[in-house]
This record gives sequence, structure tokens and C-alpha cells, in this order.
Amino acid sequence: EPSVASSSESVTASADLTSQMFNPDGSLKEGVESEIKFRNVEFKWDPSDDLQLNKDGVNVGGTKSGSKLRLSYEYPLRWSDGKDGDPIYFDRTEGTNSKACKRITVYQASGIADEKRLEKATAIGVAKAFDAPKDDLSRLYKADIISGKISQRGSQKYYEFDMAAAPDSCGDSKENLGLGFCPYDNIFLLSATVVDDRLYCIVVECDDTKIWKLASAELKRVRSTFTVELA
Repeated sequence: EPSVASSSESVTASADLTSQMFNPDGSLKEGVESEIKFRNVEFKWDPSDDLQLNKDGVNVGGTKSGSKLRLSYEYPLRWSDGKDGDPIYFDRTEGTNSKACKRITVYQASGIADEKRLEKATAIGVAKAFDAPKDDLSRLYKADIISGKISQRGSQKYYEFDMAAAPDSCGDSKENLGLGFCPYDNIFLLSATVVDDRLYCIVVECDDTKIWKLASAELKRVRSTFTVELA
């Protein structure tokens, strides 16, 4: 009779596979590039004085396509694109079988910006420095900074932050550990850059700590592939 692996065994196997493929920063380990395929998301905008917003590859909130700037990122091909009957980012891999990512938001902040604003992120708050849209990313304003770094891609500097937010209360649920606070339940991976005095940012969200343990390297890679360049 065939044996059925326990869910914990499946989770461990998936986590081991992830660690074999990815470095901690989300970059692919040498020699595995050809084994993993990715889906490219690309769209074009024109600079604007107003907020521009794209959710999961679709312009929203009156944001219009343009021709002057090319914005792009990648996510694993095995994650659903939402057109095959599964929710977008659904990963059918054994041990996961769930959405690997809650949402991917790309925005251009309203008004003029410069790198000095990004450099102040740890002092004034990342959400404030990145001028994150409050209607769509309100929890980001209460999130804690877990880590941050500056990455150079081509001539552009990208200011990257890992952030996490906890609910205001968790009542009598199992998440209330009696510690006087609730554990994190939403992780945000941000990367922001300034091009021609405009601030552009990607926010990759995960709202499941179990999935985070499995897919953190891949989620970080999505963030690391974000680029903004003149078209």
C-alpha cells in the first residue's frame, strides 16, 4: 500500500528544495538558472504628478499605459497567472498547494522625489519615505523594519526593505501567545528607486507565515527583479 507523506514532511521537503535553489537574498544559486522558469510582467508608464498604481500586472485607479518608462518584474512560472482556474500566484507544489504571494503592487508616488528621501527611510519610516498609498497599503505604516539594504542594478540604486506587520489584537486565538503582543501576520518586501525625479516602488506581500517559510527566497527574488528604465 503506498505511503502518504505527512504534511510536515512535505513542508520540509519543499523548504529543502527552496534552499537548494536559492540564496538567502532570493538570488538563484549558480547552476540552477536553466532549471527554473519565470513569468515576466512588463508594462509602460509616462511620468505623472499623480499617483500611478498597478496591482498584479493590471493598471488600476485610473492609471493609464504610457510609452516613456518600462517597469518589469518576474515571478515563478509554476505560480498561476490567474488564468488557469486557480487564483493568481497559486502554487500547486506538494507541501505548498496555496497562494505563494498575497499581492504584488507597483506604484509611482505622486509629486517630485529624490534619493535623499529614500535615504531617510529608517529615520522617518519606510512607508512615509516611500509615500506608500494609504488606501492600498495602510498596514505598511504600522509595519516594523526587519532588514534593509541598497542594491545596484545598472545605473539605478534600489532601496530594499523587508517589513512585517502584526494585527492590533488577536484575542483568544491560538496566535495570542500570552506575550503581550501578536505575532506578525503580514510580510512586505519593498524595492524603491528614483528615475527622473519620480519615485517608483514594488511591494510584494505574503500573509501566511507557513508559506513565508517555504517561499521567502522566491518572494525576495520577485522583489530583486523589479526594474524601472527609460523605454
